[in-house]
Amino acid sequence: MMRYETIKSIVLTILVCTSVFLTWSLWTYQPKYDFIENAKYIQNVPVSNVAVDYGTVVQPRYIFIHKDAQHYGMTHHSDIYKFMKEMKNWTFDHFENISDTVKKEQFLSFIHGKGKIEIIYPDDIPIEMYRTIFQIDDTDVEKVRFDRIIIPMNEDEEEIHVYFVSANEKRIYKAVAQDVSIENLKQTYYARAERYTPFLSYDIDETKSLFLPARPLVLNRLQYYMDELSADRFKDALFTDPSFVKKDVLNFGEEYTDGSRLMDVDLSKKLLLYVNPAARGETQTFDPTILQKSIDFVNDHGGWTDTYYFDRLDENGRKATFRLFANGYPVFNRYGMAEIIQIWGENEIINYQRPLFTLAIPDRVSLPITLSSGYEVIDQLKRQKNIQHELIDDIAIGYELIRDSERENIVMLEPAWYCLYSGTWRKIVMTTDERRGDIIGLE
Repeated sequence: MMRYETIKSIVLTILVCTSVFLTWSLWTYQPKYDFIENAKYIQNVPVSNVAVDYGTVVQPRYIFIHKDAQHYGMTHHSDIYKFMKEMKNWTFDHFENISDTVKKEQFLSFIHGKGKIEIIYPDDIPIEMYRTIFQIDDTDVEKVRFDRIIIPMNEDEEEIHVYFVSANEKRIYKAVAQDVSIENLKQTYYARAERYTPFLSYDIDETKSLFLPARPLVLNRLQYYMDELSADRFKDALFTDPSFVKKDVLNFGEEYTDGSRLMDVDLSKKLLLYVNPAARGETQTFDPTILQKSIDFVNDHGGWTDTYYFDRLDENGRKATFRLFANGYPVFNRYGMAEIIQIWGENEIINYQRPLFTLAIPDRVSLPITLSSGYEVIDQLKRQKNIQHELIDDIAIGYELIRDSERENIVMLEPAWYCLYSGTWRKIVMTTDERRGDIIGLE
């Protein structure tokens, strides 16, 4: 009987100990949440380690010095960089809308008149972006945009006024600038204006005037080896979970999709198109930070693989365009091989189109090309009967990107004149045949 009681006590003790151990294990158990989280949220791998600040991408297209009856333009990027670096030390405050004080017939003389330095950006930029580039203390000014800054050279040293202007909307804001030495600007830039390229004025209408180099320019025809970027790197960078992405080989290239997003790769044109259809259904209201979002988006996946600068902003269409630059000049291509384009929904990107290559190695082979003077270009445009001159928004020298027909990874950059006509950059075709006067001189 005692033996039975002993066995019973031992079994009971084991059961009690087991119960205590299981209870302790239950209380102290911690599930491996890291594993679950990693299965849902993948750490995207960037294409490169390159990230830039806003002021690096949003650069002035021109800086002009209007002295006496002449116009001089800084055409070298190093000169523009030096001027803007100094200007970023200034502080702007006390913005005041003075648009109604400048009559329509006085507008051109106000922004282009003698005794002024004019900084021109490629398109209107929201004041929110200017805040990220310059030191702006005035917090009341908002929801306005400007494409140029006017610095008068006849300002009193005690209170310097600088003008933020939208040439398209005829909007003028006066601001007080501090930490500015007008005397230094006069001595460093204004007094030595003649060392810069002389420009001529081309009046489109009574409120719009463009500036073109007055003399013929010689630029080299450039040749580059292309370094193709990895589509898989963009897949890993752009999709939320690359492991769910399916790849299909098509006639034109490759297609990647995770069932909700799509990435097409055109191997013949070296272009990538990323589409997020779900973002189309979002409410698309005015957003002054679209330009910042666009730069941040490319920064987040290291997409600045070449020198790209801000080119155009369509706030209503929530679209931002950045253009490839080479040798300090814009690059153009009719197929989009020289642009990064983004279209945004409310919070997410809808479309992202970009080149899938970088201009890796410049070839030593170069050929000097003499471009027509601004006078010849204006004469050419005026002779074209089918051109509506009020639709001309800009005229610039740039490079046409051309694929080599015989060598797969070679591109040529051919110097040419370009015209921003009705919202699209088109090459100006210089003709001397009067019989072709009825043909539009734009490609």
